[in-house]
Amino acid sequence: MRVDHHAYRKATRVAGFGFLLQAAIAMTLLVFAIVSADTVFRFAAYYLFGGLLVWLSLIVVFYQHTQQRLEALEEDELAASRGGASVFESHAGERVAARRLRLMHSWLMPAVSVLLAVYLGLGAAVMLRHLGGLDDPSAAGSDFLMTGELGWAIAVSLFFAAVCFIFSRFVAGMARLTAWQNLRGGAAYMVGNALVMLAAAVGIILRFFENEQVMLWIAYAIPAFMLFLVVEIVIHFILNIYRPRIPGEVPRPAFDSRVLSLLAAPESIVRSLNEAVNYQFGFDITSSWGYQLLLRSFGWLLLFGAMVLVFLNMMVVIEPHQQAIKLSGGEIVGNVHGSGIMWKLPWPFETADVYDVGRIRRLPLTAQRLEHPNVQLWSETIETDRTREPFLVGGVRAAPLATGAKLPDELYSLVDAEISLLVRIKPDGLLDFLNFASDLRRRRQDSTMRENALRALALRTVTQHLSALTVDDVIAAGRGALIESLRGRIQETFDAMSTGIEVVAVNVPLLRPAGNVAKYYDDYATAKEQRRETVAKAEEEVSTSLAFWIGDADRAGEILSLIEQWKRLRDELGPDDTAVIDKRIEIEGVLTETGGALAQEIAAAEAQRWIELLRARADVYKHQGELAAYQAAPHLYREREIMRVLTDMANRRKYVFVGVDPSRVKLDVELQESPALFNFSDALSSEGTSK
Repeated sequence: MRVDHHAYRKATRVAGFGFLLQAAIAMTLLVFAIVSADTVFRFAAYYLFGGLLVWLSLIVVFYQHTQQRLEALEEDELAASRGGASVFESHAGERVAARRLRLMHSWLMPAVSVLLAVYLGLGAAVMLRHLGGLDDPSAAGSDFLMTGELGWAIAVSLFFAAVCFIFSRFVAGMARLTAWQNLRGGAAYMVGNALVMLAAAVGIILRFFENEQVMLWIAYAIPAFMLFLVVEIVIHFILNIYRPRIPGEVPRPAFDSRVLSLLAAPESIVRSLNEAVNYQFGFDITSSWGYQLLLRSFGWLLLFGAMVLVFLNMMVVIEPHQQAIKLSGGEIVGNVHGSGIMWKLPWPFETADVYDVGRIRRLPLTAQRLEHPNVQLWSETIETDRTREPFLVGGVRAAPLATGAKLPDELYSLVDAEISLLVRIKPDGLLDFLNFASDLRRRRQDSTMRENALRALALRTVTQHLSALTVDDVIAAGRGALIESLRGRIQETFDAMSTGIEVVAVNVPLLRPAGNVAKYYDDYATAKEQRRETVAKAEEEVSTSLAFWIGDADRAGEILSLIEQWKRLRDELGPDDTAVIDKRIEIEGVLTETGGALAQEIAAAEAQRWIELLRARADVYKHQGELAAYQAAPHLYREREIMRVLTDMANRRKYVFVGVDPSRVKLDVELQESPALFNFSDALSSEGTSK
């Protein structure tokens, strides 16, 4: 092919058509994405708008090539008209168009490559930030939109994917010529357009089968693909700086993706594979009869492999701990199949879902601890995976207030609990398990709809059961029986809702008072134990006192009852009534029978009464004797008594009181022992003896 200005002009027209096609497809996708509210199509439109830079740079470069060839042609014609001499031979350096073309390859194309890398990098960052905000409900504008016009979406994506691929193949064919090599960059970007649109079409087709998760994956794949192109552009940009320049060779721009160029010209992949095979074997094996036979039989081999795959797809192996069902269009076909081989129609007519019914699954109901220390006090802070919500339990009975007002009959308390279930599918409950809820996992949620429903039912049962118990029953005395009662109630709830779930165990590793009041329970427990100790000591003291005073503590109630009867009779009849005295005698008799300290006191009182009585009788008899003596000789009896008193005073100290000034008083006392004649006591004693 002759390389002249006509060739470059044709390349310019092709690049211009590529620019218009790129702009039309990108604008159409953007309008469709805005009208139908679809996030994936918005991402795809953003990527397609980047291709405008590629085609625009190719238009400018090929136009400048055209100008350079026209300038060279004019120079040749001018030189021929002047007999081979050119008026420009005296001027050193390049011509204007050629210099501009060299500057474009040196500065414009690298600048476009850098600008495209920045555009794709920023777009990928914005897309990933938008997708990262899907898990944050507070983030504004973070919704993942999917169009409801599935038919139009498939038509648009498949049509544009086909157009882009066909045009890329056409441009890649032109790029085989040396003069049109730079068209490979446009062909590569067109292949990228086709890949993005094809991925969107696949995601929309899977939405017909109620598989919307693929669209989210495609939304993540588009910015990842853009970042891959950014890395490739940067690498080639750096390599182009250090790559040696060959005179007359057209530089390959950095935005020309080598990977996408292979997809634009797949025959080059086959050629590269043949060369790789020959290189590995060390000779031209692709020309041998065996390799040629393999190529001729390749279609039959593919057909045989497809038949084997279809046969294997019809056979499903079910292990002993598994059960399976067949689905046709999303509807269950037949019964549940146990262990063994299950035959079905090939996909897409029938599919098989295999469930591990023997596996025990853990279903957390409340916030879970991030760390599980061996010992953890109630008052310690616990880090959980989410905010903990306490449970409401019954409290203690309220006492009357000092003013006479009363609190409600029942107080309520809050407790923190970490509860999780160990569940599995019942051997005969797979159909109930599947019909209960779906396995759909919504955005911003880590669990499926079935797990959310089971958790809600279990939490309702736990809340109702705990609200009927007191705080002591939950965290103290009744904690052992609480686990088993919870398991039974949750199982009854699951059975009533036909969930097909068997509750194996209920794990409650943490159960404590809620909030920061847990530290006060230590003081409460200590005070409670002290109260028990005080009560025990008081009871011990009561028992000891009763045993000491009564002798038989078992008869204390009987004695108290008799005393109450005696008090009532005394108040009604008076203390001197016969019935009151008889009741008192009865009480004393009972106390005497028990043999306690009160019996000893009664016995001592009776003894003291007899002593006093006998002493009184002795005084009476003495008085009667002295009365007889007085009556016999009153004067002598009086004198004798006076003398007895004086005798008693003989050995006592005497005091003399004078009512005058002591300086005017002079006492002269002579103390002598009286003779026996005046010793009346001796005389009296001797008189009594003589009588």
